[in-house]
Amino acid sequence: MPKQRVPRAIPKELPLCDGPKLGLFQHHASNIQWFERLGGDDEGTPAEGYVFRAKIRNQEYAIKIFKFYDPRSNECFWEPLLGDDVSLETIAYYTDPFYSECRAYGRIQQGIKKRELKPDIVIPCHGFFFLREMDERILDSRNINLELDKVDHNYQRSTVGGYRVRAIVKDLASAGPGVNRQSLRRILEDIVKLNSLRIYNMDIRLENYRDGKLVDFGASWTEPHILLDELDDETATEYRIADRAMFDRMVKDEGIANPKRIVALHRMKLRPRRPS
Repeated sequence: MPKQRVPRAIPKELPLCDGPKLGLFQHHASNIQWFERLGGDDEGTPAEGYVFRAKIRNQEYAIKIFKFYDPRSNECFWEPLLGDDVSLETIAYYTDPFYSECRAYGRIQQGIKKRELKPDIVIPCHGFFFLREMDERILDSRNINLELDKVDHNYQRSTVGGYRVRAIVKDLASAGPGVNRQSLRRILEDIVKLNSLRIYNMDIRLENYRDGKLVDFGASWTEPHILLDELDDETATEYRIADRAMFDRMVKDEGIANPKRIVALHRMKLRPRRPS
């Protein structure tokens, strides 16, 4: 990993754009005791990053380590909507899984503070931080590939963290999804409530649940959202109800017992998107 680190102060909140933000983890400078990778090494290479069980100041957490991200990797999606007038760093604020989680959890924490959301609606998040070099060396020794070789280094040097590895700290949860006939109604109610606060998870599936609660928001969109604003009304509506369509698909595809016939969209159907 290059050692040309950017001497920029880490902000107390991220991302640096309009909308909700997540705060810096309170114990970001404390020593970390790293344990096993959650999900196991047999899960293959994850798309967004890796999750580890770790201990900080005598408290165990789940720490999600994010891969480096180059917004050009999704240029075929955002360029037709935004053109060349928006900076890559701004585009990353809305497309990078790290910033997507920051925005979603920032809004969730606002909703909990305002009592618009119950405190346990999702697996709680305690903030973001950037790893120290000693922790990066531990990850290197475990052959964790954060794909720095796939990003443009001129772009990476310009980002807030430079070459520092980004992470988010969450509560530990059991390995079980907790999605069953008893929890289906509450799970759907939680999805609808998050959507009402303009948080769209965009990845409703069994693997994204622990103890009946959403645990990952790396694919989420949270309004205001630069891409959602550029979509036509019909397509934007499809994105806004996508979580509910995914809920129905999850229940069907996973064969989850549903004797009360809990359905999110009833007879509504997402229209297939027209080719761009």
